[in-house]
Amino acid sequence: MKIYQRLLWLLLLQFPLLSVSCHKNQPSQPAPDSGRLVNTTHLDQLYQVVKLNGADVGLINIYSEYPDYKWVADDDEGAACIDDIARTVVFLAHEPDLATNSAKQDKLRKLTEFVLQMQASDGGSGAGYFYNFIFGNGAINRTGVTSINQPNWWSWRALWSLTEVYPYYKTADPALATRLQTASQRLVSNMIRDFGSKARTYTFPGGLKIPGWLPFGSGSDQAAVMILGLLNYQQQTPDGQVQKLIETLADGIVQMQFGAANQPPYGAILSFDNSWHAYGSDQSYALLRAGKALNRPDWITVARREVDTFYPFLLNEGFLESFTVSEQGAALAIGRKSRFSQIAYGVRPMVWATLELYDQTRDARYLTLAGQLAGWFLGNNPAKAIMYDSASGLGYDGISSDTQINKNSGAESTIESLMAFQRLEKYPDAVTQANKYR
Repeated sequence: MKIYQRLLWLLLLQFPLLSVSCHKNQPSQPAPDSGRLVNTTHLDQLYQVVKLNGADVGLINIYSEYPDYKWVADDDEGAACIDDIARTVVFLAHEPDLATNSAKQDKLRKLTEFVLQMQASDGGSGAGYFYNFIFGNGAINRTGVTSINQPNWWSWRALWSLTEVYPYYKTADPALATRLQTASQRLVSNMIRDFGSKARTYTFPGGLKIPGWLPFGSGSDQAAVMILGLLNYQQQTPDGQVQKLIETLADGIVQMQFGAANQPPYGAILSFDNSWHAYGSDQSYALLRAGKALNRPDWITVARREVDTFYPFLLNEGFLESFTVSEQGAALAIGRKSRFSQIAYGVRPMVWATLELYDQTRDARYLTLAGQLAGWFLGNNPAKAIMYDSASGLGYDGISSDTQINKNSGAESTIESLMAFQRLEKYPDAVTQANKYR
């Protein structure tokens, strides 16, 4: 069932696959009111306010389809989900004009309220975890495999968002901050219970020694998001058990790295078992943050190896969607390899990790690398297509071949694009590099 859930989630991230031929489509004229790369116009169009458990909450509608970009709901899963809304909370919490922009303040509060309302309060081991989807009629999807209250992506993203916005509300609204802290404590208690004492077992898919104490056994991608939330929580509410859990998760991620500069898979941190996929690969970013916070230079070294050797490999390959790794005699080899589909969620984590490494080292070559990676959004991709239009705020849903892109612009692609450029625009040299691909 664990693998089945991961496969379903992968399908969710890549659906629908409406493909449109599009080589280097030209963006419209830049927005007149700002010189920023970040444009929230389309994100604002995806936003709406509904009632949930009697509270006004904000939603980010999942799908938005070309050419008119109207909302499209999924009848099976729902109309909106924590996975998108939590990331929007993280994004808004770091908007430079949040302190003076009342519209963003209102959206942030209502989206944060949505996350709070999705925490399960019923009995059983799932209490404290989060449901993911809400249907168009306002009912929570409590039974769907990608929505049930369990230790999975959406609960980790809930923690990340609640702890990311906590410092803002500690000053702006102390009562709300207390609610955020209470919700986070309930979830963290579950995480300690379910992952803090797991035996350090191993499996050997493809002949590789793979740790078995991460989410779903070897989910280093999920462990990375867990660490991001736990780091915030530990800073806000120091706890020895939380630090131990961070160390346990980080050690598991470290053991998912294989290869070196001249040895496949070139320092990649695998995502699950003996496979790597681009989406959600925040492992290096999480290790860099954790290594700095907890004084673990060994974690930073692992992350730096992936950035230094694997990211350039991906650039030379024209980016990849996924691959497997297995033993071939005394060496490792990349096996089944897929180039498509390529999505914003597969690029943003690399941009963040590279910029974080620049912040820690002040080595200017990381600004160049970050700009090359972010160039994927601006034409440095197999289709030579614009994948984020800063004039409209549209983040297109993916590249499906060397000649076709998916011009839908749903919540995930929009938010991941905005998160990438929100971080990138702080570094003019990286922006200059990225703009070379327009």
